[in-house]
Amino acid sequence: MEKEISESNPTPLYNQLANLIENKILSGSYQYGEKLPSEGEWMREHDISRVTVRNALQLLVDQGIVEKKQGKGAYVAFPVYKEAFNAGGSFTSAGVTSNKTPTTKILEKEYLNLSEGQQIELGFMASEIISLKRLRNIDYQPVIFEIDYVTKEMAPIIDGLTESDSLIEVLKAKGYQINHFDNVIDVSLATAELAQQLQVEEGTPLLHIKQQVLDASSKLIYFNEQFINSKLYKAAIRSY
Repeated sequence: MEKEISESNPTPLYNQLANLIENKILSGSYQYGEKLPSEGEWMREHDISRVTVRNALQLLVDQGIVEKKQGKGAYVAFPVYKEAFNAGGSFTSAGVTSNKTPTTKILEKEYLNLSEGQQIELGFMASEIISLKRLRNIDYQPVIFEIDYVTKEMAPIIDGLTESDSLIEVLKAKGYQINHFDNVIDVSLATAELAQQLQVEEGTPLLHIKQQVLDASSKLIYFNEQFINSKLYKAAIRSY
């Protein structure tokens, strides 16, 4: 039986090992998020040096195929998803048009009373609003923790919203004339709640987008807040 990695092969040993690992990932032998064998296991199985193993893993890290977690080892990295510009602000549409499986989990609906400062920050005229927390997944991997803020008049719409619905598309179907979005982009550190939901370490930097969804006269329709694991999900924002 021919060895999987051989010095008689003109391809450098670390490239052979990197190709072997990548092929195992592509074939499904190693799943996304799964821990890979240790350096010692690769060394013993293929009779190669630690330097060869480390070079192979580093090559895969540089290509975004593998990620190293300090003190824990090497893991199969989740593929980075890039949002489509033509999705019209809809997470559901963005996933479907890219042949991915977008799913949403509704976490909590809550009635809030805003302070005057909060009303100014969010852009609401009324103090009584509803917040809707949802977890967004691509191929069943959590990528966005999202909070939508709407007026209490929208309660029937929010109550009827299912996990397969796009809020934007539902509002359009109800006659809301969504025209454009105003975004404020920042970086926030993951709180305990965000870390648990997005499956990251507490304190992990997250892309934080605050978004006003407006009609043609710049009247606020609703306010959207997103905390994005940008290691896995690249948000697309089109400027006009």
